Amino acid sequence: MISFIRQIKYEIRNIIRSKFLLIISVLLIAAAIVLPILNFIASKRPRDNYYGPYPMPIYETMSYRDDIDRPIYPGKPGMDKDSITIDGVTIKSDNPFFWDISYLIQEKEQLENNKERFTSPEALDLYLALLDTELQFSLNFAKNITNYQDYRASMKWMAQESMYGKFIFENIDVPEDVLLEAVSQRWYMEPEMLKSKYLDLTAEERLEALDALDVELASLMAILENNDFPQYVDLRIKQENKNIDNIHEQIAVQEQEIINNPSQEDMINQMILDLKRQITYSENNISLLQLRLEKNIIPGEDVWQNYALSDMENYRNQLSYTEILTEEKFNQETWLVQQHGSYSKYVVAIQKQIDALNNGIIIAEKSIDADKPDMKYVNGGSRSRTFQFLNYSIFVALFAALLGGWIMASEFQQGTIRLLMIRPKTRTKILMAKFTSALVICLFIYGFSSLLNIVTNGIFFGFSDYAFPNYTVSGEIGFFGYYLPKMLACTIPVIFIFAFAFMLSVVVKNVAVSIAVPIAAYIGSTIVTSILALTRSSSWFAYTPLPYLQLSTFFTQENTLYNPIYGYGNTMTLNITYGILLLLGLSVVCSAISILVFNRRDIVN
Repeated sequence: MISFIRQIKYEIRNIIRSKFLLIISVLLIAAAIVLPILNFIASKRPRDNYYGPYPMPIYETMSYRDDIDRPIYPGKPGMDKDSITIDGVTIKSDNPFFWDISYLIQEKEQLENNKERFTSPEALDLYLALLDTELQFSLNFAKNITNYQDYRASMKWMAQESMYGKFIFENIDVPEDVLLEAVSQRWYMEPEMLKSKYLDLTAEERLEALDALDVELASLMAILENNDFPQYVDLRIKQENKNIDNIHEQIAVQEQEIINNPSQEDMINQMILDLKRQITYSENNISLLQLRLEKNIIPGEDVWQNYALSDMENYRNQLSYTEILTEEKFNQETWLVQQHGSYSKYVVAIQKQIDALNNGIIIAEKSIDADKPDMKYVNGGSRSRTFQFLNYSIFVALFAALLGGWIMASEFQQGTIRLLMIRPKTRTKILMAKFTSALVICLFIYGFSSLLNIVTNGIFFGFSDYAFPNYTVSGEIGFFGYYLPKMLACTIPVIFIFAFAFMLSVVVKNVAVSIAVPIAAYIGSTIVTSILALTRSSSWFAYTPLPYLQLSTFFTQENTLYNPIYGYGNTMTLNITYGILLLLGLSVVCSAISILVFNRRDIVN
């Protein structure tokens, strides 16, 4: 055993003497340090985070949103491409309401030359008054909000309908046709709706409705001017509850329609199902709003909590639309049958998606509850950057193919194989010393580079991030306890590619072939896997080694076929444990073939 270890050391020194291999090894190791440095430099460059992370939803009314990007006419007083000045207030082009205000000003100016749009001067005058009201309304927001990340930006669209409603009540004595013509230019409204909601009310009902609108708008303005987040949350929750009540009323109407029109039951039931999903969406919003208030998580701020809450919202909404159909309905959907092939495979695939969505929600909830972020919510942190370095195993695997294909074939081509045979060692020991020494170098490069990368990321992006846990369904785990098993798993393709190239090196005795074939197979595996994953009859491919050759992508890439939420797992079920065992088994087979062939080969050159 000691002599075998000495032989391995001797072979390692021989490999290092090759300047070409030594240079590549040094470059690979240097990349582990250089990459974090480049990432750090890139992170310091100013970025145009124009819209910010996860702003609150913006509710738009049916008005002029398609027109707000019209160009500003040059040469107008108080207006240029960079700012607008109104009543002594300058609104810059990066203000969230710059284009809204620009359009309103242009609209007023265009009416000077296009008065024919209205059937009467009264309608034109009323429309101009509405523009002035809306312009002042937008200006109030522009004075208090200067960036798109501000959660209060959404209130303009929340309050827009109330602003129009108040304008209608304040001009209720205007003839109906004039009022409808003017208001419809900004907020489309059916004549029946104008009558039922505004005109046909009694004087007391109108006064009560106007008072309610005044209270609502005053509350919105107070939130806007005082930046009162708790009051904002309270307002949003009231709106969501009001929306839920309205939907319940719609459901009751539809249920009555089923009684009146039994033949339309299936279609109406689908409408009711969609309405119930809207209720679920509003209930999810309420729970998230309450959580925001409890944890004081301000929407729009660039904090990890907003990313976690966004995951919770998105995954919950996806769950509301993800269901396992009955076998009867499945067979009626031709595209589902074509995609999955059988109902049992369909059930497994959809259940896998549901489980993945629930797991994502659990991770987000645990992060928020513990006030410690999971790695996925700190994209620029040391953990996520170290985790992405798992992809470095791809380059080590290519180096392993190079080294494995060269180490024995070069001995045959150069004729030095005869010098190996004169040593007082068995052929198996000679071969295994070559095999082990080269494989040790590959694994050392990967392990040492990973260690350097961990340290370098900690230096540039903070060691404190490593102290946060990663979350799983069963609980939480320290980052290194989470990372190391995956790092070790990524060495398996390296071992297999090396063993395959080494086998070719012994069997073929040609350096070019022994290197080119495994590299081509390794690179081509990704292309072949992506193509076959889109075909219906590709389940057999999951039992081959090709999908598992780039094992790091199972861990580092979300939007791939390996991800049950986003990927093509419906047509191809991949199992990491199976893939690891398969590659290890094939590595042993390749090694056995290498020993068998080398022991029986006549060394004549």
